[in-house]
Amino acid sequence: MHEAVGGRDRSDLVGADLHQRSRPAGAAPPRSLRWHAAGMGAAGFSMLVGIGISALWLLKVGSLADALPVLFRMQFNTAASFVLSGLAFAALLHEANRTATVLSVVVMLIGLAFLLEPVLFTMHPLDRLTIDPFRQTAPYPGHLASGTALSFALLGVCILVSALTGKPTLLRIALAATVFMTAAATLLGYGLQLATESDWPRYGHMSPHTALCFAALALPLIFLRVEELHYDASTIAATLGAASYLLLLLLTLLDLQDAFEGTSPTISIDSDGRPASQAILAGLLVVSGMVYAGLIVYAFRKAQSYRETALKLRESEERLSAVIDTAADGIVTVDAAGRILSTNHAMEAIFGYRAVEMLGHDVRTLIPGFLPLAGKPEDAGAEPGVGDIAGRAREIEGKRRSGIRFPLDLSVARIELDRAVLYSGIVRDISQRKRHEQEILEANAELEEFAYRTSHDLRAPIASSIGLTTIMRDMIGLKASTTQITPVIERLERGLQKLDGLIENIIQLKRSRLLDEPMTTIPLLAAIEETIERLRFIDPARQVSFTVDVAADLTLRTKPARLRMILDNLVSNAIKYADPEEAVRNVTIDAAMTGDGVLELRISDNGLGLDPGDEGSLFQMFKRFHPARSDGSGLGLYIVRKSTEHLGGTVTYVRLDKGSRFVIRLPQRYDA
Repeated sequence: MHEAVGGRDRSDLVGADLHQRSRPAGAAPPRSLRWHAAGMGAAGFSMLVGIGISALWLLKVGSLADALPVLFRMQFNTAASFVLSGLAFAALLHEANRTATVLSVVVMLIGLAFLLEPVLFTMHPLDRLTIDPFRQTAPYPGHLASGTALSFALLGVCILVSALTGKPTLLRIALAATVFMTAAATLLGYGLQLATESDWPRYGHMSPHTALCFAALALPLIFLRVEELHYDASTIAATLGAASYLLLLLLTLLDLQDAFEGTSPTISIDSDGRPASQAILAGLLVVSGMVYAGLIVYAFRKAQSYRETALKLRESEERLSAVIDTAADGIVTVDAAGRILSTNHAMEAIFGYRAVEMLGHDVRTLIPGFLPLAGKPEDAGAEPGVGDIAGRAREIEGKRRSGIRFPLDLSVARIELDRAVLYSGIVRDISQRKRHEQEILEANAELEEFAYRTSHDLRAPIASSIGLTTIMRDMIGLKASTTQITPVIERLERGLQKLDGLIENIIQLKRSRLLDEPMTTIPLLAAIEETIERLRFIDPARQVSFTVDVAADLTLRTKPARLRMILDNLVSNAIKYADPEEAVRNVTIDAAMTGDGVLELRISDNGLGLDPGDEGSLFQMFKRFHPARSDGSGLGLYIVRKSTEHLGGTVTYVRLDKGSRFVIRLPQRYDA
């Protein structure tokens, strides 16, 4: 957790020591720590120079002033101001913000006072306020030249702003850059010998060591923690160098113009007593040529490096794009507002939109539950506690282009960039998994019911047969007559027949689940007629009239055994549940192809039918609706439904005014 102390965040400066201790051995220190150390060095250097020059003025070392007069070009007041500036900067770096504020205000006031002194006073009273100079090394001994005074005022403002805000600001960088450019231009001028020891009017008599101290203090103030403002340090450095050189060039040309016009003293005089403009311009041209050549080499090397980096980046992007586009799961990237930035091919397949149709649109059109992560918890539509779900997988609903909602798994990652926060989501369509889970649950429920009902239905006829066997044994022991024993034998036979029918239905049910057979082209009319002839007399007491309306050339490519199960159960039910009160018991079977290439088979009868409300459980296991009319296991219509679904079709029940109709829809060619 970050702690705010004195108006600034301690995480960057106080934590510098922690970063230093945790850094691996041999690793380069972070840029902010390097500039922090440079700032301490600059503060120490300015204080050392200021104390040394102040001591020379106080000790009044005349011999040294005669031998090295340039040292005394820095006035006592200037040296003292550098001591105060160094102390203020050091206090700022050590986070003694109150001390830094007081000292920076003093430095700023000193600079402003000497700037305003020529305007307010004619005798320069401030020059000799602290010391009476023993040598005159400037037009006004002890006076801070205008350029020097302005630089101190700007330095004071820089340190004051940093102490008050506790963070880098554009104002601090701009003011420090102004001080640095002034100092750098002065140093470059001395390096090119454009200024003499005693005269360079446009720089206000700034000595080389004065300029060096200003440059040393200004550089750390420019670059310290500049990355927090998202500025590139190399760009700033290049801009400072170019601006300093251009400033030097501009002031030199102005001095040359004044020299030619005779409005100011010349900068330098050659042996013939003429302005040495040719030498000056030659020096500038040489330096400019060297800088230009260096820039050309630098640009060429940079271009090579850029091409290599661009090639590697393009290859990396292509590899990443190939991985993303071939992923089976959908991958989507959105910004903090929920706008879609990128998608892969799987997203198109999952949601039915093309990529160009999704880009730039709200992700809620696809995944309504995605937005709470992109927005804030208090945003409209966001649920409490879901403001930050990055890193957690969850199951939510998606919405296809057709408007159909479907379940999906969503895993989200938070991507923090320099100036933005993005979210990347991995989407998996789990419709099929959910469907399989539901099928497994239904199968387990059916299995439990099947085990319970089967055990009961199997035990009842067996127990009855055991009881009837005991009765027959007793009757034989009592020498009962054949007439008396025959009804018992008939009851035993019916019980065994019922048990056999139940076992046959169980075998059919097992076969409907596990049967694997090849596809065969079957003449439908022949299959129906064979089923009718085989089952017509299963109950001699219930004679039924069949009417078949099926084209002789109508064929169906399907699995024969499963089709036989469907026909057997529906035809046998029509016979078993015929209404005995009807004078003519009819069963009509017709079939025809529909326009969508589906075979529609209809089996209608005028039998007992169903009571209202029984349709919902008609195709479930062990459902019997007329137990008094016929013995059965209640598995027949369940087997019909399972077999039809296995063949890729459907079965439905239609209530008639008298009787029932079952409609089977099967694909004419089923190759699953």
